Amino acid sequence: MSIKYYILSLFILCSIFSNAQTRQVQYGQQTWLDYLNQNRYSKRWGSWIDLQLKLTDNYFNSVLATETTLGATYYTKKKIRIIGSLTYVDQINKGNNTYHIAEYRPWQMIQLNTQSRHSKFLQWLRLEERFKQTVSNNAPTSNFDFTYRLRYQFLSQIPLTTHPYQKGSLSLVLSDEIYINYGKSIVYNTFDQNRISAGFFYYLNKDNIFQFGYTNVYQHLNAKNKYSNLDVLRVSIFNNINF
Repeated sequence: MSIKYYILSLFILCSIFSNAQTRQVQYGQQTWLDYLNQNRYSKRWGSWIDLQLKLTDNYFNSVLATETTLGATYYTKKKIRIIGSLTYVDQINKGNNTYHIAEYRPWQMIQLNTQSRHSKFLQWLRLEERFKQTVSNNAPTSNFDFTYRLRYQFLSQIPLTTHPYQKGSLSLVLSDEIYINYGKSIVYNTFDQNRISAGFFYYLNKDNIFQFGYTNVYQHLNAKNKYSNLDVLRVSIFNNINF
């Protein structure tokens, strides 16, 4: 599984950087603040809540978007979770005419949690159905564009302290996530983006984690030769309650 994953990542990275001389790349800096709450109410069922604020313009000078997610989690007998959720995105477009763009994003995900003697690993495969409000004459319309997006993430957590995954412990976290678009309106950006991240988990206690780190987002925009390259500072709180 790991070999296939790294071969796929290498293939995509080679595709990204081929013909780089003809590409127009927009650079930017953002900050993402995230609160993720997972409650477990029974042996099989739980809830998924995710609230996110994205800031932009030299990391934090203006608001770019907010994301609100509410869903349900089904726990299988093995280390697998199945999640179904709905995300609402409110994106702010600033210019001569500042306006908001809405996106409704139902999604389904299979999540696998595994552990070795020294590390924890998280993989997920997520399918999103995206209904994004269209824009005409520098103003939002009542119409929505529909596309699919497939995401695969691999994350590893490596403890840095002698008492791992407990109050006061620190872990190194490394991850990579690949995004693939498909649908009738997708012409140039079948490869949507790649997010590679490095950071740390600090355990407030065994069920509540503070995360801080850096993410690089390299994205193919909806134009033939236009890309964005973002430096993102990310701060997250993971809150887990087992009832």
